Amino acid sequence: MDSHAIRLTESSPGGLGIGALVGLRPETLLDDVETVTDSGLGHARLTLSWAAAQPREGVFDGGVLETTLSAVHALRSAGVAVWICLLSPDVPRWFDNEGGFTDARQAAHWWPRWVQQAAEAVGDSVDGWVPFEAPFAMANRIVPDDPRRHGEVVDTLLVAWRDAWRILHGQHPIATSLDVRTVPIPRNDVVAAELAHRDDHLRWHTWLRALRDGTITIPGRADRELADLAGACDVLGIATSDAGDLEPLLHRTADQGPDRPLAVTFRPVGANVEARAEVADTVRSTLTALTSSLPITRVTFTDVEACARAITA
Repeated sequence: MDSHAIRLTESSPGGLGIGALVGLRPETLLDDVETVTDSGLGHARLTLSWAAAQPREGVFDGGVLETTLSAVHALRSAGVAVWICLLSPDVPRWFDNEGGFTDARQAAHWWPRWVQQAAEAVGDSVDGWVPFEAPFAMANRIVPDDPRRHGEVVDTLLVAWRDAWRILHGQHPIATSLDVRTVPIPRNDVVAAELAHRDDHLRWHTWLRALRDGTITIPGRADRELADLAGACDVLGIATSDAGDLEPLLHRTADQGPDRPLAVTFRPVGANVEARAEVADTVRSTLTALTSSLPITRVTFTDVEACARAITA
């Protein structure tokens, strides 16, 4: 079968755009790009790593930019839409040494400058942005065992999202990738139940309400309004690895968030690539069926090879 005959692009009327993350390991970027273009996928997402691109304060690594643009141009030449993420799990060491996202003033100084520089460097060559992904997990990595400081980091990340929106909004769409999940609430353990309620609030209410009406609500902190945060996304995306929970997750996202098209980043889990491809195929079928009742535009798989096998099977 001609791979391009089965391409499902984001512009297909009523269709579900299928794509994959590329370059999760930098050494596989070129191979990932080849897999995407050979498989007829409609879009790809890659990360322009802040840590790699700016190893020193104010210094841009031209080699990183050249590699990124080379991959972008190869994908777009094959008709693949390219979405860029601007923050990998590792932030620049110099930024972290100055407090990183635990210091609201430092974050407000350096993060917008990075977003602006990245936009100037690659903005004319891309089709969309995901400023950063999985903010709940990001905050947990930064301050894993301190609820008070965790709340401060969540607030700082919401400001960082708003700042990225202000800079990037206009020419290309901007999508979230929120790490939501159904949080079970224990019945017989008061402490565990309290922690679970906090988890649920931060994964759902905090981010979705903020994007819906601009109000930041974090347990243990006073609610506050943040200018230009309401409606600060063009696509409301979630990230999950739970195929069985997809439908309720998407319905809850649509109910609680702003009125936006929906997207899914999915991590297929399995013992080998064949098993992960089977999961990816099931997820594709589930989401395709849900497009009749929900405005789902695309799914992005984190496993390039599994996605390619599923789409060409």
